Amino acid sequence: MRKWVWLLIVALGAALLTGCAASPNGRLKVGEAAPDFVLQDLEGNEVRLSDFAGRPVLLNFWNTWCPPCRTEMPALQEVYTAQGADGLQILAVNLLYQENDLRDVTQFVQEKGLTFPILLDETGEVAVRYRVGSLPTSVFVDREGKVHLIQVGPMSRAFVQSVLQEIR
Repeated sequence: MRKWVWLLIVALGAALLTGCAASPNGRLKVGEAAPDFVLQDLEGNEVRLSDFAGRPVLLNFWNTWCPPCRTEMPALQEVYTAQGADGLQILAVNLLYQENDLRDVTQFVQEKGLTFPILLDETGEVAVRYRVGSLPTSVFVDREGKVHLIQVGPMSRAFVQSVLQEIR
Protein backbone atom coordinates (compact mmCIF):
# COMPACT_ATOMS: atom_id res chain seq x y z
CA MET A 1 0.00 0.00 0.00
CA ARG A 2 2.79 2.42 0.91
CA LYS A 3 4.45 1.80 -2.44
CA TRP A 4 1.30 2.81 -4.34
CA VAL A 5 0.90 6.01 -2.31
CA TRP A 6 4.54 6.90 -2.98
CA LEU A 7 4.12 6.24 -6.72
CA LEU A 8 0.99 8.36 -6.81
CA ILE A 9 2.78 11.26 -5.09
CA VAL A 10 5.72 11.01 -7.49
CA ALA A 11 3.40 10.86 -10.52
CA LEU A 12 1.38 13.87 -9.37
CA GLY A 13 4.56 15.85 -8.66
CA ALA A 14 5.96 15.03 -12.09
CA ALA A 15 2.68 16.01 -13.72
CA LEU A 16 2.70 19.37 -11.97
CA LEU A 17 6.32 20.05 -12.86
CA THR A 18 5.79 19.22 -16.52
CA GLY A 19 2.57 21.20 -16.77
CA CYS A 20 0.15 18.46 -17.62
CA ALA A 21 -2.75 20.75 -16.85
CA ALA A 22 -2.32 22.36 -20.25
CA SER A 23 -0.61 21.32 -23.41
CA PRO A 24 2.22 23.54 -24.65
CA ASN A 25 -0.16 24.79 -27.34
CA GLY A 26 -2.67 25.85 -24.66
CA ARG A 27 -0.34 28.30 -22.94
CA LEU A 28 -0.57 31.98 -23.60
CA LYS A 29 2.61 33.18 -25.27
CA VAL A 30 4.06 36.53 -26.19
CA GLY A 31 3.62 37.21 -29.91
CA GLU A 32 0.49 35.09 -30.28
CA ALA A 33 -3.00 36.43 -30.84
CA ALA A 34 -4.75 37.30 -27.60
CA PRO A 35 -7.77 35.01 -27.17
CA ASP A 36 -11.01 36.87 -27.81
CA PHE A 37 -13.69 36.72 -25.14
CA VAL A 38 -17.06 38.15 -24.20
CA LEU A 39 -17.78 39.24 -20.62
CA GLN A 40 -20.37 41.46 -19.00
CA ASP A 41 -19.40 44.74 -17.40
CA LEU A 42 -20.88 46.07 -14.16
CA GLU A 43 -23.83 47.54 -16.07
CA GLY A 44 -24.65 44.22 -17.74
CA ASN A 45 -23.30 45.18 -21.19
CA GLU A 46 -21.42 42.58 -23.19
CA VAL A 47 -17.83 43.56 -23.90
CA ARG A 48 -15.55 41.74 -26.34
CA LEU A 49 -11.80 42.09 -26.50
CA SER A 50 -12.15 42.33 -30.29
CA ASP A 51 -14.23 45.50 -29.82
CA PHE A 52 -10.91 47.25 -29.15
CA ALA A 53 -9.04 46.03 -32.23
CA GLY A 54 -6.46 48.57 -33.38
CA ARG A 55 -5.95 49.94 -29.86
CA PRO A 56 -3.43 48.95 -27.20
CA VAL A 57 -5.23 47.05 -24.43
CA LEU A 58 -4.18 46.25 -20.89
CA LEU A 59 -6.07 43.28 -19.45
CA ASN A 60 -5.77 43.25 -15.68
CA PHE A 61 -7.01 40.18 -13.79
CA TRP A 62 -7.80 41.03 -10.17
CA ASN A 63 -9.95 40.56 -7.06
CA THR A 64 -11.01 42.87 -4.25
CA TRP A 65 -9.45 40.69 -1.55
CA CYS A 66 -6.01 40.72 -3.23
CA PRO A 67 -3.73 43.31 -1.50
CA PRO A 68 -1.39 43.81 -4.50
CA CYS A 69 -4.45 44.26 -6.74
CA ARG A 70 -5.82 46.92 -4.42
CA THR A 71 -2.43 48.66 -4.38
CA GLU A 72 -2.00 48.87 -8.15
CA MET A 73 -5.53 50.03 -9.07
CA PRO A 74 -4.91 53.74 -8.37
CA ALA A 75 -1.85 53.61 -10.66
CA LEU A 76 -3.92 52.00 -13.42
CA GLN A 77 -6.57 54.70 -13.01
CA GLU A 78 -3.91 57.42 -13.26
CA VAL A 79 -2.55 55.93 -16.48
CA TYR A 80 -6.04 55.51 -17.92
CA THR A 81 -6.96 59.10 -17.08
CA ALA A 82 -3.74 60.41 -18.60
CA GLN A 83 -3.62 58.22 -21.71
CA GLY A 84 -7.16 57.05 -22.40
CA ALA A 85 -7.61 59.82 -24.96
CA ASP A 86 -4.56 58.43 -26.81
CA GLY A 87 -6.40 55.18 -27.46
CA LEU A 88 -5.29 53.11 -24.46
CA GLN A 89 -7.95 50.75 -23.18
CA ILE A 90 -7.77 49.11 -19.77
CA LEU A 91 -10.10 46.19 -19.16
CA ALA A 92 -10.07 45.12 -15.52
CA VAL A 93 -11.27 41.51 -15.40
CA ASN A 94 -12.58 40.71 -11.94
CA LEU A 95 -12.59 37.01 -11.08
CA LEU A 96 -16.12 37.19 -9.70
CA TYR A 97 -16.27 33.45 -9.04
CA GLN A 98 -13.65 34.04 -6.29
CA GLU A 99 -15.42 36.99 -4.68
CA ASN A 100 -17.89 36.85 -1.79
CA ASP A 101 -20.41 39.08 -3.50
CA LEU A 102 -20.80 41.41 -6.49
CA ARG A 103 -21.41 44.23 -4.01
CA ASP A 104 -17.77 43.93 -2.89
CA VAL A 105 -16.71 44.68 -6.46
CA THR A 106 -19.04 47.63 -6.99
CA GLN A 107 -18.10 49.11 -3.61
CA PHE A 108 -14.38 48.78 -4.40
CA VAL A 109 -14.82 50.42 -7.82
CA GLN A 110 -16.71 53.33 -6.25
CA GLU A 111 -14.19 53.76 -3.41
CA LYS A 112 -11.25 53.86 -5.82
CA GLY A 113 -13.05 56.02 -8.40
CA LEU A 114 -12.29 53.62 -11.24
CA THR A 115 -13.57 54.76 -14.63
CA PHE A 116 -12.22 52.04 -16.93
CA PRO A 117 -14.45 49.06 -17.71
CA ILE A 118 -14.75 46.41 -15.02
CA LEU A 119 -15.54 43.04 -16.58
CA LEU A 120 -16.89 40.09 -14.63
CA ASP A 121 -15.45 36.63 -15.17
CA GLU A 122 -18.23 34.78 -13.37
CA THR A 123 -17.05 31.25 -14.15
CA GLY A 124 -13.29 31.65 -14.51
CA GLU A 125 -13.38 30.71 -18.19
CA VAL A 126 -11.41 33.76 -19.33
CA ALA A 127 -8.90 33.42 -16.48
CA VAL A 128 -8.28 29.82 -17.57
CA ARG A 129 -7.87 30.82 -21.23
CA TYR A 130 -5.32 33.45 -20.18
CA ARG A 131 -3.58 31.01 -17.80
CA VAL A 132 -4.02 33.26 -14.77
CA GLY A 133 -2.44 31.55 -11.79
CA SER A 134 -1.65 34.48 -9.51
CA LEU A 135 -3.19 37.86 -8.93
CA PRO A 136 -2.77 40.42 -10.20
CA THR A 137 -1.90 39.24 -13.68
CA SER A 138 -1.77 41.75 -16.51
CA VAL A 139 -1.61 41.07 -20.23
CA PHE A 140 -0.60 43.85 -22.60
CA VAL A 141 -2.11 43.43 -26.06
CA ASP A 142 -0.72 45.46 -28.95
CA ARG A 143 -2.66 47.20 -31.73
CA GLU A 144 -2.50 44.04 -33.87
CA GLY A 145 -4.19 42.01 -31.12
CA LYS A 146 -1.05 40.10 -30.16
CA VAL A 147 0.21 39.49 -26.64
CA HIS A 148 3.12 41.85 -26.02
CA LEU A 149 3.82 41.15 -22.34
CA ILE A 150 2.46 39.06 -19.48
CA GLN A 151 3.13 40.59 -16.06
CA VAL A 152 2.44 38.65 -12.87
CA GLY A 153 2.35 40.84 -9.79
CA PRO A 154 1.58 44.49 -9.16
CA MET A 155 2.72 47.23 -11.51
CA SER A 156 3.69 50.83 -10.94
CA ARG A 157 2.47 53.71 -13.05
CA ALA A 158 5.97 54.12 -14.53
CA PHE A 159 6.13 50.45 -15.51
CA VAL A 160 2.73 50.55 -17.23
CA GLN A 161 3.67 53.73 -19.09
CA SER A 162 6.96 52.24 -20.28
CA VAL A 163 5.25 49.14 -21.67
CA LEU A 164 2.60 51.27 -23.35
CA GLN A 165 5.34 53.25 -25.08
CA GLU A 166 6.51 49.97 -26.63
CA ILE A 167 3.09 49.02 -28.04
CA ARG A 168 1.90 52.37 -29.38
